[in-house]
Amino acid sequence: MEFKQKINFDEVSILSEEKIISFESFKEIYEKNSKDILYKNNFESRLNWYYQQILKISFVLNFIKVKKENIIIWDADTLILKKIDFFFNNSSIYYGTFNEFHNQYFETNKTILNFQEKFHISFLTQFASLTTDEGKLILNTLKLDNYDDKKLYLNLSELILKSIFKTHKIYNGSMFSEYELIGQINYENKLKKQKPILSLRFGLNGKLTNFQKFIAKILNFKHVTYENNHFKKESVGMLERKQTNTYFFFLILKNLIKFRIRNFRFNKKFKKNLLKKT
Repeated sequence: MEFKQKINFDEVSILSEEKIISFESFKEIYEKNSKDILYKNNFESRLNWYYQQILKISFVLNFIKVKKENIIIWDADTLILKKIDFFFNNSSIYYGTFNEFHNQYFETNKTILNFQEKFHISFLTQFASLTTDEGKLILNTLKLDNYDDKKLYLNLSELILKSIFKTHKIYNGSMFSEYELIGQINYENKLKKQKPILSLRFGLNGKLTNFQKFIAKILNFKHVTYENNHFKKESVGMLERKQTNTYFFFLILKNLIKFRIRNFRFNKKFKKNLLKKT
């Protein structure tokens, strides 16, 4: 209710999660499919986290199916610093990041998709873009294109939860990513070089000042993520204090050096993998 009052603009529509799939319905599907897993208590402690991923994918796929328009998913804790082009020639631009690569996500994807995996970096860039054709491809790949919205949400929930439990016999906290699933389906369908993106996320312990944002933009950092991670003390209450300049420049330098090295390796490896297929 408070969010609705503060974001009261004609251009913004706020949709109740209950209209997509209720948490109770999602939990019922979880209970039905989790009888044999050994990590129920651990998984239940993060059930809301998995639920919000289902909400995102469900809404996006149904939006494309009904509205037949392109769409962008954007994480609420991430702010744009510099213009990002999302589409080119009726296709999404395939962005990637060197700051993430969680094997468990791709192990789950293998169960869902049964794909012969190609070389790529992580698609977990805090956003994803989908054209109508790409949305239809995902619906078709997941065999969800013939369902109405309610059935689509329920079947998608069951597919993902079943795949997680089939793939992972030991609990690992994060075992599925909506961004990696969307990105990998598109990438496997159309091999197109990813565009590595520079961003600020890990290590931040304060809110960027206008001066720091200006410097970050000049150095081509595209966005900043203020992640309140309860496992990391430095991130708690970060929006209530300013990021110090000393630590900001340390993070900038660290990110730039890592990015340059990893980008060089990525280009080399991508070319090598491409030559193998020709």
